[in-house]
Amino acid sequence: MKVRNLTPQQESAITYSSNMVITACPGSGKTTVVEEKVRNILPTIKAHQGIVAITFTRKASQELRRRCKRNNYDTKQSFFGTIDKFCLEELIYPFLSHLWGKSARECEVVEKLDKEYSELFLHKQIPKIFDIQADDGFKKLYDKGVLWMSSFAGLANFILEGSKSATRYLQAKYTHIFIDEYQDSSKEQHKLFLKLVDLGLIGTAVGDADQSIYEFRGSSVQYLNSLITDKEKFKFFRIDINHRCHQSISNYASRVKDPLAPIFPVPDTECRVHRFTLEGNHKQAAKSISKIITHILNHTEGLNSSNIAILAKSNKTLREVSEGLLVDYRLYVDLDLEKIKTPIARILYDLLAFYFGKISTMQEVLDNNSIKNYVSEKESLLSLKQKIKKLKELEENQLIQAFEEIITQMRLSNFSQEFEVVTRILADETLKKLFKPISPSEIQVMTLHKSKGLEFHTVIHVGLEEWVFPYRKVTSDWSPFYPELEQDTNLHYVGITRAQELCI
Repeated sequence: MKVRNLTPQQESAITYSSNMVITACPGSGKTTVVEEKVRNILPTIKAHQGIVAITFTRKASQELRRRCKRNNYDTKQSFFGTIDKFCLEELIYPFLSHLWGKSARECEVVEKLDKEYSELFLHKQIPKIFDIQADDGFKKLYDKGVLWMSSFAGLANFILEGSKSATRYLQAKYTHIFIDEYQDSSKEQHKLFLKLVDLGLIGTAVGDADQSIYEFRGSSVQYLNSLITDKEKFKFFRIDINHRCHQSISNYASRVKDPLAPIFPVPDTECRVHRFTLEGNHKQAAKSISKIITHILNHTEGLNSSNIAILAKSNKTLREVSEGLLVDYRLYVDLDLEKIKTPIARILYDLLAFYFGKISTMQEVLDNNSIKNYVSEKESLLSLKQKIKKLKELEENQLIQAFEEIITQMRLSNFSQEFEVVTRILADETLKKLFKPISPSEIQVMTLHKSKGLEFHTVIHVGLEEWVFPYRKVTSDWSPFYPELEQDTNLHYVGITRAQELCI
């Protein structure tokens, strides 16, 4: 059955019903493919069952859930979220206590280990399941009440190997698993996906080798490639028509990755890729960038500033550029509240977003955080909803107390770290701005990593100075050496392919 205006490539991927791996270029409509596959599955499974949809960011998971539940499709039994959230909430919290005792929910979740904790381990790298089994430092860390985020996938595999309750739970609750951005999976995340497929969940992996940009976190494109070559277990589908970018931008992106890639003719007058060399430092160059932006806005009917993005590799470059901009902008910085990645941190993030308007409805807060799982009685859930709804009536200086009441009613504890971060956010206008709706008058300023999955009418890629991007060193005989060339090339490719109509 035809759904929407789909390409033959998309239709083939949507209608295939077994284990599969999809490679999808930028702008190819991969989210539409996943959405339609999920919506085809949901009416066919039992009322207590759902699917697992793992995305790289919370924002992507929220958007996918919204699209999948369109026209009242039931997604209540399904999981939408990041791999860390899945490992923590579906495996570590409910089942690690079966193997190591005490309650994992009482532990503090940390992104980085303090020196006193790191000294517990034989090895300091991101742990594999072998490390967790052989190194009692992980159990010692748990006994001290700490869960290290980098160990989540390893702990999830450890649990699945040691707890029959965990495997029975996943087999009973979920029928399918989808993982997006598979090119940025780590070894343990890859092993977890294969374990779930071996348990009987039908697996779909979606990725693009050309957009692999997280090697520094331990990810590798080899795991995506291994699925492609495993023809006995996974059928391979390619979706390679870019519906987003103007043809001249698509041509340039193709040649960045492959100098011999075929390109399609475009008249010189229709070229939408331009290069400028600006004088001065980043702050001084920003004044010229502001003039370019003003010119684009004045000569493009109906274009809002919010559909123009300034992208760079580093936060340092972006801060320097933003200091010199003569136009209104929003600078996206790393939020400590996002780094913590505990359920409490996620709930507080959404409560702030609801208060300041980035999240428009209370129901979105409830859905994003599976609030109903934290309160058992119907009256308690109703009371909690009323507390969240009344946040809109409060002054900012009343928020901390209101948030504490909500978190306490959800029977969550050990939240001092998260509330310290919220207090800092409320005292900083730049940080508060990130929880407000985007203004049409704001240029979007963010790193290339943060731009992944987004699209803009115009992209201005800054910070392409010699020696900096791509990063260059010299050898002992003064020959040039590019130690990060593949990752830098992929980053540039990601930046280029965010642009729909104009790339500078």
